[in-house]
Amino acid sequence: MGAATANVSPHPLLVQAVRPLLPNQQCWSWSFSLHRSSSSAMTTRYYRMLAVWKKNFSRLYARRMMELAIASAAAHRLRTQAEASIIKPIEWQDWQRKDWDDTALASVGRTKFQRFWMAAKRVTQLTVLSTPLMVLVPLSYVSQQAHVAAWNYALWGIEQAGPTWIKLMQWASTRQDLFSPEFCQHFGKLRDETEGHSWEETKQILEAELGEKGLESLKIEERPIGSGCIAQVYQGRLLEPSIHYPKGTKLAIKVQHPGIWSKVCVDFYIFHKVAKFLEELPYLGLEYLSLVDSIRQFRDVMIPQLDLTIESSHLKRFNKNFASNDQITFPRPLDELTTDKVLVETFSDGKPIIEYTKDETPKPEREQLAKLGLEMTLQMIFLHDFIHGDLHPGNILVEGRYPKLKLHVLDCGLALEMGPEQHVNIVKVLGAFTRRDGTLAGQLMVDMKSESQANEEQRRRFIEGIEQICIMDEDQNFIECVGDYIADICSMACKNRVKLEGAFVNAALAVEIMEGLASALYPDLKVQQVALPLIVKAEMMHRLGWH
Repeated sequence: MGAATANVSPHPLLVQAVRPLLPNQQCWSWSFSLHRSSSSAMTTRYYRMLAVWKKNFSRLYARRMMELAIASAAAHRLRTQAEASIIKPIEWQDWQRKDWDDTALASVGRTKFQRFWMAAKRVTQLTVLSTPLMVLVPLSYVSQQAHVAAWNYALWGIEQAGPTWIKLMQWASTRQDLFSPEFCQHFGKLRDETEGHSWEETKQILEAELGEKGLESLKIEERPIGSGCIAQVYQGRLLEPSIHYPKGTKLAIKVQHPGIWSKVCVDFYIFHKVAKFLEELPYLGLEYLSLVDSIRQFRDVMIPQLDLTIESSHLKRFNKNFASNDQITFPRPLDELTTDKVLVETFSDGKPIIEYTKDETPKPEREQLAKLGLEMTLQMIFLHDFIHGDLHPGNILVEGRYPKLKLHVLDCGLALEMGPEQHVNIVKVLGAFTRRDGTLAGQLMVDMKSESQANEEQRRRFIEGIEQICIMDEDQNFIECVGDYIADICSMACKNRVKLEGAFVNAALAVEIMEGLASALYPDLKVQQVALPLIVKAEMMHRLGWH
């Protein structure tokens, strides 16, 4: 028979397998002649080639596995290096939440009768202060003069009521989403200036706290440069060199208002009783708003402000946290001249950041300031777990010229700290919201509080509600609209008996306040672009989603 042949093109994988053995041959153009008259020889050749191919396929597979192993090891090394570069706050090592219950109660009274008597006197004082408003408010609807008088008296009355009420109004005046523009405008004056005390009272406090030797080292101007709800501030200079600063260094001297400790403690005792009463009312479901927890957290950050040595420690910690960023600075305290009622710190020059919201400010300057302020706040929340609790525009000064603008942050007595357990929960929740994973965010919020009494159906409805918020937020971002959604989340929590974590609300409000300022500076700022990298770093810090 004639030798009939069939030409068969090799498979590309066979070509790849044979190529390492035959580098000089055109193996990709081979053709194999299959002779019908020599099937035995053809079979032998076939099996030999198959053995060669099998061997080279094994080599290729081993090579590919080695490449994957090397890539995995490199990724693991990079991940480990990234995690190692993000250091958890050292304060978490021996972290324990300070409980001010005993301190506050002891200041109100040792017995129930004493505490009742102090609370009754305080309620009477507040009632007397508010009585004229009961007349002025109705008259304000028919008389413009009464309308002006009502607002002016309300402002004066809040100042007379004491630090707790001033602080509440300072916060409320930043929430234009909750209160009218007129309300925010009038009470916003409390963020810049409040009624202070006399120079004679200041001298008495300075002499009692610093002594003659301390006073001799300072030159203090008698006219205060500012007054807040806790203390008023004077400008001065060093007449003698201190441990860390030379003679002539400009200083800010903060002196606490006299007689405020008792007012603050009694106010929080009353707030606690009222919040507890409201939570125990049937059918309203107010216990799921964590009113008592929120009052306790507010108290625990308010009372430390009455000890200016604590503010000094806050300044040191903020300076340490932002030591690598020369565009964010805080005053530095002089420990040798600081007591619980007097704080001496370096002076910060600059213009209030609110002045840069004006139209004549160049757009690049406003954009840089908006990013700086927002990034600073988010770093406090996600990386440092140490949040300035009073970031209104009056406490942020701007120094320098574009592009070397610098933020000076003042009044650090009010600081919020969550601790490692609450912090990881907040990172999980806000991370889920930022990625628009409403189901995960809702589930985390339900699981965050062990006191939650929601049944399976209520849990399901709450989670679906959070998912709906993320769906509605598709074109924006939760963090960019956090103020708009907090009320909806609180409402859903009440309806479905889900107890919210107070730290989540506080962190969200801190973001909302700074986001409002950032929007006033640069409305086109995309918060997500600033927030997402920091959230990822926080997740790496807690080893979330990496192992």
